[in-house]
Amino acid sequence: MWFYKFCKVFTMAFYNLFYPHKVIGKENLPKDKNYIFICNHYGKIDIIVVSELFKRRPYFLAKKEMMKGKLMSKIMRAYGLIPVDRGRADIAALKECFAGLKKGENLIIFPEGTRNKHSEELLKLNGGASMIAFKSGVQIVPAVMYKHFKMFKKNYLYIGKPFDYSEYKGQKLTSELSEELVEIMRLKMEECRKDVKEIVEGKN
Repeated sequence: MWFYKFCKVFTMAFYNLFYPHKVIGKENLPKDKNYIFICNHYGKIDIIVVSELFKRRPYFLAKKEMMKGKLMSKIMRAYGLIPVDRGRADIAALKECFAGLKKGENLIIFPEGTRNKHSEELLKLNGGASMIAFKSGVQIVPAVMYKHFKMFKKNYLYIGKPFDYSEYKGQKLTSELSEELVEIMRLKMEECRKDVKEIVEGKN
């Protein structure tokens, strides 16, 4: 844990200097229970910015390729990375997610599944985050980055209000229900995008 705290202080000092940003809606983060934090994904800096929100180290899903090399593997594990093989149903990664949530830890997932390098609109969302939330019963906190991060250009991270799937409790997770849960997740993130655009662009 000391290694994580050291890395966090060092990286945040660097990124706050070169990539200034403002967090809107931090009061929406639950204080008395753990949750899954979902956000759109533009670049590698996203996980640094999102991690800053948490006093305790969260866990986050990321492609296993980020674990290449002993040093990078140590750093990523210190940050709470759960490596996932995107080419198949990674049962080991899912078990690690559920185990962390059961212990009361928070989980970060970028449901687009990959970096959106060109568009600022959401890519197609994967169903991992909604499935984990549905089966674990924890809340989801939706968020969006306003734009791609650019050096010395102020950016915004908007955090929406938490939601859950309690109304579907007891139902079987069919493919149809899975699609419905993903669509709810998308709508919540789209609401965040609409709100942050109104706030930021209304200032200009």
